Amino acid sequence: MSVSRLINMTTNNLTADNTNIVGIQLNLFDYCDGATDFDRLLNEKINAQIDLNLENNVVLTDVNQFEFDTRRCPKCGKLTLIKKKFIKRKTIIDKIGDVVLYLKEYFCNSCHRYPKVELKNVLEKYKRSSIVFKDKLRQKARTGTKSLRKTSKDLKVDDVTLSHQSVANLLKVKSERELVFDVEKISGYCAYDEQYIDIDDESYPKAQLVDIVSNQTIAIKFLDKVTSENVENFIKDHIPEDKRICLLSDHDHAYISVVENLEFKKHQLCLFHLWGIIKRKVKEIIKKNNSTDDEIRVLKEYSGRIFSIFMSDDKDEFFYRLNRFFKRWESVPDDLKDFYNKKIVRDMHKLTHHLFDPIIPKTNNILEGKFSSTQQKSDKKRFKTMNGCLSYLKPIIERQNDELKRC
Repeated sequence: MSVSRLINMTTNNLTADNTNIVGIQLNLFDYCDGATDFDRLLNEKINAQIDLNLENNVVLTDVNQFEFDTRRCPKCGKLTLIKKKFIKRKTIIDKIGDVVLYLKEYFCNSCHRYPKVELKNVLEKYKRSSIVFKDKLRQKARTGTKSLRKTSKDLKVDDVTLSHQSVANLLKVKSERELVFDVEKISGYCAYDEQYIDIDDESYPKAQLVDIVSNQTIAIKFLDKVTSENVENFIKDHIPEDKRICLLSDHDHAYISVVENLEFKKHQLCLFHLWGIIKRKVKEIIKKNNSTDDEIRVLKEYSGRIFSIFMSDDKDEFFYRLNRFFKRWESVPDDLKDFYNKKIVRDMHKLTHHLFDPIIPKTNNILEGKFSSTQQKSDKKRFKTMNGCLSYLKPIIERQNDELKRC
């Protein structure tokens, strides 16, 4: 072989190598281990270049048509792009409605890939709705003024065609029966209650668990029936063992075993519900005995005294009212005495935890307020599915929790 031919071959090989290593740097420290493996190093550099995702500027060349403003490949970085075709992308743009965008597809002569315009700041991959439209829809849903079907109908005014199920999917309600919310820190003081919601002409109990200290909703779940087992499983799933300090609830017997099994340190009974129990008992006594006006007056007087004992603001006032009540014990009607001994004496410690711990409230108004602010009476009968009801509630409660976190 002649010398000139050998030089020509060497030059050609160098030219080919330089062509293949455009944009790839091989540094001296790559060879510092003593053993030079050119192929391995080159492969490592090429693999590192595969996912460059270099950002090209996108320009609008015609109506709804988007192209790159350069021939540089966003994958390998070389200026070897060839225009191919436009790809149709149906999407929903805020304040515009349903539109068709045309995104240019290219072919790279160097890496043999098919990059295309993606508009990542506007569109999500494999999603029809634009990012801005989703944000506006979720923000609108957080006001909690309309159901999914009404929201779907209102969107048609803006030339947006979305079914109520698509609206639910955009609001990301995954479970058909339960919602769990992000609460920064669970204090251990929790309030629990149920609200009955009409779903397709049937009434279902919607259980709700709230942190008393932060006033944030922890979880919501539709129960088949209010039983000790269902309530216990719901609370157990969302309150850690080391955070079970106090549970505030009404006087349902289903909660007694729940507190014992889950080993809550305290169980405060709602005094507002106590007043309801006392009034029902007085009506029952009046009806049973066919009481006279004087007897009714005495019953109402002493029933009010019983309730006022537990509405005391501190321990001293509580003991003062209790002693004053017992001084007149002989004047208390017998039926009311029997009620006091069976109900009040049994639950005395559960009715007085708020006097010894300032964190514990007297009533369950924290949850009653949640119920009234999220679902008025007119809202409780307009849902056809549990998923639709939860889709309606999710953004409202998330907004409430976010506002409480900023406080």
